[in-house]
Amino acid sequence: MSTEDAIPVIDDPSDIGSLRGMVQDAAVRNYLFAGFAALVMIFLVMLSKNSDVGGLTLALLGAAGMLFRWLAAPSLVLLLLLYFLLFPFGLPPAYTDRNELRNGFLRVSDVLLAFSVIVYLASHYRIYGMTTQAMPLEPRFGSGRPQPLRRPANLSRGNEIIRFLYLAGAAVLAGQLLWLLTTAFEIDVTADFPLQVADEVPRWRRGSDFALWYARTLVILGLGFFGTLLARLIFGYWRLRRLSAAQGRMMLQDGDWTETRRERVRIEVWKRAKRSPTRTPGRG
Repeated sequence: MSTEDAIPVIDDPSDIGSLRGMVQDAAVRNYLFAGFAALVMIFLVMLSKNSDVGGLTLALLGAAGMLFRWLAAPSLVLLLLLYFLLFPFGLPPAYTDRNELRNGFLRVSDVLLAFSVIVYLASHYRIYGMTTQAMPLEPRFGSGRPQPLRRPANLSRGNEIIRFLYLAGAAVLAGQLLWLLTTAFEIDVTADFPLQVADEVPRWRRGSDFALWYARTLVILGLGFFGTLLARLIFGYWRLRRLSAAQGRMMLQDGDWTETRRERVRIEVWKRAKRSPTRTPGRG
């Protein structure tokens, strides 16, 4: 028995930024599987809407964007999704349905499509943050370019993917409720209580189609503003309560950089002017 046979050979783990490293890391692999499953569901929903070309295009573009970490892929997927929902066959005329607004609440296809889109978007940006860059680069003086900061993959262990799916489902249900309130209620300024159910408003007092869209726009803006404010307060406090010591130090460091950025830039300008005898210090 030789010495080479007695010593086991252990392969070094691949870089998480490579395709092999993405598959080997458990956290990244979970988000890859979630993103691929969401793209398959998007393809099936678009296929049920007679848009097979659109579904295949969205699936291929989304999968390539996750594997090769294309930052513009989610935006292109959303734009193409909107286009193929309007033009299922890829060309005009657009798809129209007079009952689309009132009958669009909690339809299985719409719920699955919205849930899949949220899962794909979140998976793509989570993979991008763990493998490429999670935070913007800080501007520094000098010739060296700062290294991009990645989100540590060990922070995504455990049941994070389960919580992520629960939050995605809650976001879809909240959007469906908002859509129901928007399409089922109208504003009647002559009534004692201006917000009324659409079927109870007399038809001769509803006005033109522009008035209906104007009322629904006001309802969307009002619910969106106050709902976002309430959600920000609740989830912001909940996020602060769950911060670890390392995350707290990172937030404090980021706040310190934001508050002292002007002074730090001024100091760096003075240092460069001191090293260069032909230049005079600037005022910042």
